[in-house]
Amino acid sequence: MKQYRYFLLVAALLLMVSCGQKKAAWTDRPVNGKALVEWSFSKDGESWEKVSIPHSYNAQDGHSPSYYRGTAHYKTTLPKAKEPRYLLFEGAAQSAQVFLNGELLKEHSGGYTPFWVDLTGKLTGSKNVLEVICDNSENLDRIPLTSDFNKNGGLHNPVWLLECPPVHISPDAFGLYRLHVSQLEVSDEKAVGKAETRICNASQADAPVEVVWTLSDAEGAEVLSHSETVSVAAGASADVAWDFTLEQPHLWNGKPDPYLYTVSVKAGKDQAQTEVGFRYYAMDIVKGFQLNGKSYPLRGVSMHQDKDGKASALWQDDYDADYEIVRELGANFLRLAHYPHNDYAFRLCDRMGIIVQTEIPWVNNCGENASDAYFNNIFQQMQEMVTSLYNHPSIVFWGMWNELDSWGNVSGKLQGSLDARRVVDETARLYDFTKQLDSSRFVGLTDDSMFQRDFYTELKADYYSENRYHGWYYNYGKFWGLADDIEWIQKNMGIVNLSEYGVGINPYCHTWKAEDVRRDPSDSLHFEEYGNLAHEAFAQQIAQAPFLNFTSIWVMFDFAVASRMEGFLDCNNGYAFIYNDKRKYTNDKGLITRDRSVKKDVFYLYKAWWNKEEEVVHIANKRLKYCPPMLDLTLTVYSNAPSLKVTCQGQVIRGASYTGEPTGVIWKFPVRMGDKTTTFRAESPNGTYDEITLEPVTSIVFPTF
Repeated sequence: MKQYRYFLLVAALLLMVSCGQKKAAWTDRPVNGKALVEWSFSKDGESWEKVSIPHSYNAQDGHSPSYYRGTAHYKTTLPKAKEPRYLLFEGAAQSAQVFLNGELLKEHSGGYTPFWVDLTGKLTGSKNVLEVICDNSENLDRIPLTSDFNKNGGLHNPVWLLECPPVHISPDAFGLYRLHVSQLEVSDEKAVGKAETRICNASQADAPVEVVWTLSDAEGAEVLSHSETVSVAAGASADVAWDFTLEQPHLWNGKPDPYLYTVSVKAGKDQAQTEVGFRYYAMDIVKGFQLNGKSYPLRGVSMHQDKDGKASALWQDDYDADYEIVRELGANFLRLAHYPHNDYAFRLCDRMGIIVQTEIPWVNNCGENASDAYFNNIFQQMQEMVTSLYNHPSIVFWGMWNELDSWGNVSGKLQGSLDARRVVDETARLYDFTKQLDSSRFVGLTDDSMFQRDFYTELKADYYSENRYHGWYYNYGKFWGLADDIEWIQKNMGIVNLSEYGVGINPYCHTWKAEDVRRDPSDSLHFEEYGNLAHEAFAQQIAQAPFLNFTSIWVMFDFAVASRMEGFLDCNNGYAFIYNDKRKYTNDKGLITRDRSVKKDVFYLYKAWWNKEEEVVHIANKRLKYCPPMLDLTLTVYSNAPSLKVTCQGQVIRGASYTGEPTGVIWKFPVRMGDKTTTFRAESPNGTYDEITLEPVTSIVFPTF
């Protein structure tokens, strides 16, 4: 199957990295173009250094209290060309000016959506200097304005040079892939679709163009085809469409069978293609999400495009490694927040069978003084996102906004106070606009107020997602109100999702008694044991809420946030706390650390619950190295094994055949610490095991805050 070939590709790529072999920056590409990788970079336009794209000029300073926000320059050269050429930017943050030989060709506002520049007839010199000025300064007329994530600058997504013949397929109307494939009607019996593209004639004469469409299966065999001749006038363009019906389609069936066809179009000497997965889906207020007519609860995580030492400038091998971790976790859903990620992420989701919500970066701000230009930018970014990501079968949900509130405007220096009435009115306009762009997918939004702000019960959307942080930002130590909140939203709003939930977790901060933890005023203690208790409660409540169409943990990987200074005290013995500056300026709600080096305990909780292919036995709190002697403890094990045997110093202390709670993977065993080094071991009947060793500690001085 095609998905297995994908996993072999990932393994080969990882092997190449481990063997130190140099490989191409981007071997899997959305366009028949050349990747422009080697550039010169300068912050001041005078002192230059060589860099490779993708690149962010916040790769190093993003993990700090203040990161650089301003302009920076990128420069490269292009050869002379008479035939049509296009520059295709997959994302230039946060805005860009594109110059060729000193002439301004394009200005673009928005850091995450693709745009293109027509160079036809402009590459006249032997060496043509291309310069791009990126700017991530605060801009009242651009989203995101404020955010709980860094607004990195730079060419942080690939840049392509499309080399086209005079009669060619244009990117003007249909985005990154230069063609759209719409799924008009899909069932088990047939898939009715429409493929569209735009042909441009840049020659001096009218041209008859033979257009050949092909639908191929996953093995490359032709299934359907169509050809016609279209006359395109000199200097003009023509839109061409193919209506097709595929009988008895092999459906794209999520993770169990992410089957992909390929639609290709040839127009004269040019060609374009895209992978397509035919599927149908529904949301139900009681039964939850359904894929291809069957119940398919969506359970997964949110992700940022971010990595330690790279910021948002991830390369193909970074994505391959990260999505291998997604596969290991067993998630079948991703919320790629709070902006559209690089296109390659969606191609991986297509091939892995991961269903996705992606969204534009309209976060926090809709103030009473917001400009018309601000709202125009919102609509622009929505159009660019939908147009370029249109073909991906993994995308089922388009998100309009996240947490529109007043927290970024309390001083009145930006847009003023929240204008809730305009939120509702602009949301309705944006919803209708998005449905015109794509009527086949769901369009929704993400709130954090329980829809309690004025007029919010009037919001127009297909679904209503809520970010809830019980036990963290409110009701500290109380995790069980989550279910009540979600049920209230379902009753009052309709289709509901749990789009964010979680707590801060420092995997190097530990306590013996998580149930006794209290938040310290400095917010410097993010105990892993507390995070474990929180997620255990959240998971059990989700397991009993089948009406939740999707749920997504916040967040897969810790990420840099310059405004956060929390969770920076480490402790491996329950009482001695060590200041660690490396923990600062990070949102540490991730299941995994930002550098991907540590999978926190709760990663294994969800892996045990979701991954049906691997047996999991994981003892929590193993990074707690010391403990008072003769202390009664609760040994927590996350396991999907049918039964477990637990031993202390080799002596069996308890066995059990089931857990009795709704996830079926949370095991609790009462044990006692010995008066010397003590090892506890948990083992399944298949021999899968884990163990923890504790050293006794007797001299204890508790800290005060």
